[in-house]
Amino acid sequence: MSSITGVSSYSNYLSLVRNLSGGQNDINRLSEQLTTGKKSVDLNAYGPEVQKLLDLRAEMATKTNYIQSIDTAAPRVKATDTVLTSLEKTLSSWTSSTTFPFQPGPASVTSPTNTNPDGMKVTIDSAKSKLTVGAKYTVTAVPSQQGGNGTFDVTVTDGLGGKTTRAINLGTTPPNDGKGYNFNISGGPGEGAMLNLTFDTLKASSSSSFTVSFPQADQVKDRAEGAMRDIQALLNQRFGDRYLFAGSRYDTEPVTDLLATKQTSKITLNGAVVNADDYFEVTVSGKTFGYQVQAADPKSLTFVAQTLTSQINAANPALPMTVSTSNGIITLVGQDPGQKFDLSARVVNSATVVNTATSPTTTQAPTAGLPQIDRFTLNGAAVDIGDTFEFTVAVGDPDDPYNQNYYTRNPTAPHDLPPYQTYTVRYTVSDTDYAAGVNNVGQVADRLRQQFATLNPAPPVTIDAVGSGPGISLTSTANADPNHPNRTSLFTTSAKVTNGSLENTITVGTLPPEQDSLVNVPYADPPDLPFYDTEYLTKGKNAEAYRKSQVTIDDNLNIAYGVSADDKAFQTLVKAMQMVRTAAANPGKWTEYSTQAREMLTQATDQIRSIHAKVASDSATLETIKTSHTQSVAALTERIAKIEGIDENEVAARLSSAMNVQQATYAVAGQTKKLSLLNYLA
Repeated sequence: MSSITGVSSYSNYLSLVRNLSGGQNDINRLSEQLTTGKKSVDLNAYGPEVQKLLDLRAEMATKTNYIQSIDTAAPRVKATDTVLTSLEKTLSSWTSSTTFPFQPGPASVTSPTNTNPDGMKVTIDSAKSKLTVGAKYTVTAVPSQQGGNGTFDVTVTDGLGGKTTRAINLGTTPPNDGKGYNFNISGGPGEGAMLNLTFDTLKASSSSSFTVSFPQADQVKDRAEGAMRDIQALLNQRFGDRYLFAGSRYDTEPVTDLLATKQTSKITLNGAVVNADDYFEVTVSGKTFGYQVQAADPKSLTFVAQTLTSQINAANPALPMTVSTSNGIITLVGQDPGQKFDLSARVVNSATVVNTATSPTTTQAPTAGLPQIDRFTLNGAAVDIGDTFEFTVAVGDPDDPYNQNYYTRNPTAPHDLPPYQTYTVRYTVSDTDYAAGVNNVGQVADRLRQQFATLNPAPPVTIDAVGSGPGISLTSTANADPNHPNRTSLFTTSAKVTNGSLENTITVGTLPPEQDSLVNVPYADPPDLPFYDTEYLTKGKNAEAYRKSQVTIDDNLNIAYGVSADDKAFQTLVKAMQMVRTAAANPGKWTEYSTQAREMLTQATDQIRSIHAKVASDSATLETIKTSHTQSVAALTERIAKIEGIDENEVAARLSSAMNVQQATYAVAGQTKKLSLLNYLA
């Protein structure tokens, strides 16, 4: 082979190498186009359309950012919409008379528990009574301070600060307010109640109690409190990393306990007189305060209440409450809403004396020359205030009051016998008499002797003299009548002691929530935090509580979205539900409170619908703008594709052709590799 031919062959070899490199570049370029869907990732490849492509890409990035912002805000707005829908359903329910009736329903009254029925037995006529609040009523009878002996000061308390007293003597003054006695309660939430009580027995110190409740009103109260807990949960809804209604306080729960009120409790000391060694005890939040009445102390419940109040106020560390007393009632008020304290109380009454009377016996039967003498004795080491002693002398036959049967059986006897007649004297130990020395059965016997001696008309019987001791002797004023030989007795005697049950008791009651005088929700600028805000007690104002989230959804278009828990609509709603609960807890003021509650429920409905409409409008705006941006992105994508896009079929065909050419080129190159240096030099 000539040298020229050899050089030509080598040149062909180098050409093959260049063809292999160029073919691979074509394959790489076509493969990249097929993978990316673009003609080139290098903007320089687009020549004069580069600026247009950059503008389109920038516009699409802006639209995409708007869509992402909307996608972040829209779910929160939707969640707010859902909560407001639930609140509107709650309001709709409470504007219905089924859920919130126009009347509190009838009262339910338990049968009175009479601790000493022989001393006092009381019943209540609920139909004639005016009952205003659920309460436990205690009726206490003690010897009157002003009335005559046998008159009792009857005190009625409701355990909530209400109290009334009136003097009653069943022996001398019949009921004058219709059947029964009316007791008008004054003080506390039960003020205005009127109890019509009938006393089947009232002749010794005693106490009775009964409970009043309003089942329908209680159900409304329970439902209202359940609704308030639901409202609290809705206003504390969390979405993602933040609370929906907390404004910009993302990690602060906006609403505290909507049921929280300042606890007000009453300790009512029931009774009238205390005795030495009586022990009274009150326990407040685990701290116990007690006092035992001393012999030299005033014997009044007011004194005991004042002493216990002083002890509570002197506690160290101080208890977080205000404690005061009046008229034997201790009032405890917590310092802050929602602050609870436990309260209990008890009384250990000093030992009482049980007095008795022996059965009267006839110690001397009547004869023609002797009168009849009966005798009985009062027993007991001492007497208690409120004990009642009595005896009765009966002349004649109670089964034959006008002696007709006797005359029938004895037709020859003269018709000169007196009709059946009883003579009763009764004495109740009063605190005044007790202090004056009537503290033993001998003194009581003298009081009975004095009363018997002043009976008018006078009985045909005389009594032994004052100072004769606890044994009482009764002597007929005449001897046996020979005209009536079958009459072996001129009179009969009976005696009875009714021991007073003057045991003091303590009633502990927590007052039902009452509505404050503030009905209209106030407005301040900048706004104050509402009473139910978690920061209410620590911050008067906090702009973050009202600051709404803001999102840019288009060029020069920003939307402030969401609602804060401080919104006036929510304040009105909470106030309305509080008023509902107050009405249910105070049936006597049901009309007044329920009317205000319905008005506020209507206001809350209108206000929440208004903010709901704004939220719905924001949601619709976000959806509309997002749709517009989505359509714009689609159009921009299409325009960009026209510039940088490829025809996948064409590129695929070209890639296949390039790969075939490259394969053929590699085959030729393979043959070229078989040349040797000897062949080349030849």
